[in-house]
Amino acid sequence: MKAFGTRSPAYAKFCAPEYNVKSGCDSIRFGTLYSYRAIENKLLRDEGEGKFSYVINFPSQIEVSSEWLSTFEVETLDEFTFKDLQFDFGRIKLKEFNLSGSTPNCWIYCMSKSEGSAGSITDAHKDKWTIESDSFPGFVRFLATTLFEQLTVNELPAHLLEMYNIKSLNERLSISYEFRDVSYVDRSVTITAPEEFDVSAIQGMSESIAFMKPKRFEPEQEVRIVFWLMFDDKKISIVDQPKSISLRPINKFL
Repeated sequence: MKAFGTRSPAYAKFCAPEYNVKSGCDSIRFGTLYSYRAIENKLLRDEGEGKFSYVINFPSQIEVSSEWLSTFEVETLDEFTFKDLQFDFGRIKLKEFNLSGSTPNCWIYCMSKSEGSAGSITDAHKDKWTIESDSFPGFVRFLATTLFEQLTVNELPAHLLEMYNIKSLNERLSISYEFRDVSYVDRSVTITAPEEFDVSAIQGMSESIAFMKPKRFEPEQEVRIVFWLMFDDKKISIVDQPKSISLRPINKFL
């Protein structure tokens, strides 16, 4: 028996009073990654949410592998330029390369490591509820399971509905989730030599885009939960609209 107990750290969800789940709210609302680019509340708006740019700037034309070059990818393309790109009997050489675009759109749920002040989040919301960090992984699993269970046909991307029947979609769709601290860094990287970033490093950057925000948001101390819709185990962009889930299963009958 411990003489002195210690409380595990807690995460806070800052919200409007009507969305406080500890005060009677029986639903949870997820935003989307892309929707934060134009969210009405300017304190929370981030025009670059989910975007990233890769800049290759070699001192001269350098040979690179096709595997290395093909690792650079985006879901939606904003810009693609290159200089001195040469294909010669299976060999690839380049000097400059600029690729910018977006990671797949996904649902997100944001909390803070601060129970007190969390920058623009506390400025925008007057209420909060908390959850201890020990309970957080189970909470995230519950959200992912419930989100997928309550997914409707109307919330699926149109191209999937055009190409596949419901039975096929049920067999091939799934949900993937991850939570981690947001990194407050630039959403771009400049590479001046191939050895600076190998394939695994580039893939790691790609997987981190949804968890990057500009330095000005750092006081938020955000812990972000990301939910990706998967088709044949590949991430696909969701319909860009918020999603609410019921916390009471009985609600679907009422």
